[in-house]
Amino acid sequence: MVLLPAGEQRSPMKGKRSLQTVVEDIGFGPAQIVAGVLGGGIWVADGSELLILGSVTRAVSDEWNLNGLQRGLVVSIVFVGILLGNTCSGPLGDGLGRKLPILLSYLGIALFSVLSASATGFWSMSGVRMLVGFAFGLGQPAATTLLNEVSPRRWRYMLIGQAMALFCFGELYAAWLIWLDDPMMKSLDWRWLCMVGAVPSIVGLVLGYLFLDESPSYLDENGYREEALTALESLKARNGAVSISCEYETAVGVAQTPKSVRDHVVTIFSPSLLLTTITMMYSCFMLNLVFYGSLYAFPQVFTDSNNSSHSPAMVLMIGAMVEWPGFLGAPILEKFITGKTMMLCSSSFCAISLLSLVIGANGHGTLYGMLLQFGFIGIKTTISILFVTAYTLASSAFPTAARTTGTAACVAAGRVGGILAPLMFEQLRYAFGGWEPFFLVLAGGYLLNFLVVCPLKLDAEEDGDGENLPLVSSKPP
Repeated sequence: MVLLPAGEQRSPMKGKRSLQTVVEDIGFGPAQIVAGVLGGGIWVADGSELLILGSVTRAVSDEWNLNGLQRGLVVSIVFVGILLGNTCSGPLGDGLGRKLPILLSYLGIALFSVLSASATGFWSMSGVRMLVGFAFGLGQPAATTLLNEVSPRRWRYMLIGQAMALFCFGELYAAWLIWLDDPMMKSLDWRWLCMVGAVPSIVGLVLGYLFLDESPSYLDENGYREEALTALESLKARNGAVSISCEYETAVGVAQTPKSVRDHVVTIFSPSLLLTTITMMYSCFMLNLVFYGSLYAFPQVFTDSNNSSHSPAMVLMIGAMVEWPGFLGAPILEKFITGKTMMLCSSSFCAISLLSLVIGANGHGTLYGMLLQFGFIGIKTTISILFVTAYTLASSAFPTAARTTGTAACVAAGRVGGILAPLMFEQLRYAFGGWEPFFLVLAGGYLLNFLVVCPLKLDAEEDGDGENLPLVSSKPP
């Protein structure tokens, strides 16, 4: 049965009904949970593979006598692949559907992960791992868009947030495998780990092929009305919404949607969307720059600082645990404030936390220690909230015809931030002789993010039929 309270489930509407109205009437239930698990499985595979890769770097280095630069590149090359995959996911998802990129992503992760176990040196491993990253990047924007389009508006933050939070389950699976192989991580069998680490993607491929439905919005937008009705009937059946009619009125001109890559790109950079696109790309760039930059820098920060009452390793474990409340907090906060307000508050709070971290690490005493811990926990929590908020808004900010392209552009901008973060940290530390300038730059970047988001219209509105309008305006709300 539908999980919406009985008082909120609406009866079939008379007269004009849009496709989105039908989705709202069907409500939230098992259909969205199935889509969330099968689409979110991309993040399970991502978490598993990235943790395994980071854990076996030492074993691979010992076997092949890699230098420091090569060890770093084996990991960094994955993010280059993810960037390329994100870039390709948009046109593929808007041209051929949301389901196909997700299935290709599962297939690629499984295939290239197993192939990486047969690598014989630095170059072969780097090439295969870039392909693994490409497979990750191919599925994530399409999965985010699919979940946005099959979920009632008030449940989108929860659904997308928990799909992203499945990354943690991938990490737990990988940690369990590592514990089975060698709890002390001294003599890991990295080839075995690479192969069994592909299991989540194999399971996701099989289940996704059998049970994941195509987006009805994509089908309707491209003129496949009967297929769209079938997809809506599937949502209705899984949710037990037997009293809801799936009939809707097709929007004028949906079958004339341009399908070329160039037209999709032109759409998201058109005058009415240009400011929105650039701002959302910058927001995604900043949150990845802060997340991966702090992940790289925190071990050095807490090793140098004497203001923490815990060991550096324990502090990092605490940081991992406080990320989950952020993923849970975003959907809860969205019930009370708009996504734009949540992004503005989180951006300013993240900037304050970054400054607090710098101040706390450069003083002595209880007060400075509290500032250090406040800054650390504040960064970890707000970044999780921003991940959910930014990517949910990004997947809603574009018209259906170019939605995956717009989402992919934002995700790709985020990947650039992930690639640049360690390099920026090292260059600023070399130039100024300390890690503090890096965090000051991040704080300034988030203050700028606050300013550029303010004038944008980022929260969906409904038309007279209850359909969420695409956010094609950059005018102040």
